[in-house]
Amino acid sequence: MSNLQRIRKEKGLTQKQLAEIVGIPIQTLQKYEQKVKNINNANVCTVINLARALGVDTRDILEKE
Repeated sequence: MSNLQRIRKEKGLTQKQLAEIVGIPIQTLQKYEQKVKNINNANVCTVINLARALGVDTRDILEKE
């Protein structure tokens, strides 16, 4: 489970809700959560917006390599 997915679930948000809040396609969020796309390579604005929406630091949603 990715850090993003774990935190999203802890906050009680669905993928659809988080994607809408952040303004990204749900498919993109799913790919980050499934680690099909590496969140560490995501657009900086996307990472910041995800972190803000979840109320966490950006480092919390990034994956340790």
